[in-house]
Amino acid sequence: MSDGVLGIADARPASGLMRWWRRGGAAGIVRWGVLLGLLAIWELAARLGWIDPLFVSSPVEIVDKLLSMIADGSIWPHLLASAEIAGLGFGLSVLVGVPLGLAMGRSELLRSSLDPFTTALNAAPQVAFLPLLIIWLGIGLASKVALVFLGSVVIMVVNTESGVAQVDKKLIETAHSFMANERQILLKVVLPASLPFIIAGMRLGVGRALVMVVVAEIYASTKGLGYLIFQAGGMYDTAQVFVGVLILAAAGVLLNAALRWLETRLAPWRHAQE
Repeated sequence: MSDGVLGIADARPASGLMRWWRRGGAAGIVRWGVLLGLLAIWELAARLGWIDPLFVSSPVEIVDKLLSMIADGSIWPHLLASAEIAGLGFGLSVLVGVPLGLAMGRSELLRSSLDPFTTALNAAPQVAFLPLLIIWLGIGLASKVALVFLGSVVIMVVNTESGVAQVDKKLIETAHSFMANERQILLKVVLPASLPFIIAGMRLGVGRALVMVVVAEIYASTKGLGYLIFQAGGMYDTAQVFVGVLILAAAGVLLNAALRWLETRLAPWRHAQE
């Protein structure tokens, strides 16, 4: 009896380890292993002289540059400027894009009327609008926020509209049978069912917003990560270029992780079924 109990007790840690392994432990080990391996090869190539330090800095030099910029405070004005532009532009795209996508998804008239414009705006290179935005809004904050907004809002509209189109028609019919009005159907049925598509649009929009921030700051700013990268490239300071790129990449990863967490909180049933 005791041997049986002991055997069960011994099996529990193993089963817990297997659950952790299946839930992403293996993927995490592989991911970090690949990253560390690439960094080690990169550093080794720099130390052995396989790559020209004038064009590519080593990981150690990049980290040293980042730490020195944090210590002397030179990175913070650029970081805050880019965060302000990205936050305002992306926030406006969510506030406008999600309601507009919901309305287009629920109204055939509105969808057929606006779909050609959203398609055209999505196909057009939004970067080309920057000179016009500078002429219309000036070289200050407004033109840069407008460019980020244009780059992100179409993604939000298209993804939200697609989410509404994927809502199970039987759910809407059931809500109608219980005498629910359009507002109740939108808030209680359509919006919750569309949340995964909306979050996916936000994740795509984050990447587009960061790209637009860099473009706007290169051409119409005296501070920000885009300006920092552009100036460092002109001086062949590749370590500083990689610092700017590293910060932008880290911001994208962290924001995507935050949006994934938000999805698990707002749409837990999606992950429960996986």
